[in-house]
Amino acid sequence: MRGSANAASAALNQRLSEEQAKARKLEIIFGKWWQHYAVPYEFRWTLYTEHSACPYCGGSLGPINTVEGLPAHVEPEMASAHIDHMDSLSKGGEESIRNAVYVCAGCNLAKRNQLFVDWLELLTPEFRQNASLIYLKKHGHPPNAFKPTTKQVRLTLPRLELQLDETVLRKLFPKPIVSGPPGHGS
Repeated sequence: MRGSANAASAALNQRLSEEQAKARKLEIIFGKWWQHYAVPYEFRWTLYTEHSACPYCGGSLGPINTVEGLPAHVEPEMASAHIDHMDSLSKGGEESIRNAVYVCAGCNLAKRNQLFVDWLELLTPEFRQNASLIYLKKHGHPPNAFKPTTKQVRLTLPRLELQLDETVLRKLFPKPIVSGPPGHGS
């Protein structure tokens, strides 16, 4: 039993290491704004390990919702850990790790595309405070500062640049290609 736990821990550490390498590459391309451009699906394991339980209800996150990370007997649509875009893409929320958190399937399905401030009102006081603090930490502003805009596209394909070596990226991008987050004159 201990051997399989050690193997699982090693596999997780390998995936987290791969995601850290992606973060370094994105920082070369986008500078300090890289988290605005980091697609959640490229950082599944990093997001999954941020919280040990659903930040909205305290429930179990269960298996991660990705084919590569599920035990053989669990179908992808039955996985209980879902990525939630705190500010819904349909309301103009960013498709980024700054705007993403793993939650239980029940909370993700109940929240749907509600504004985060409206969703907070449905949570118990303990989890409302917890979710508000997570939002503030990730976004740098309180949930009520979000202003809905046009629908954002869900990005699911990997960035081709992430396949390149860091040395090559430094030559291709001697300075960041943006001067701010998406939609702010970058």
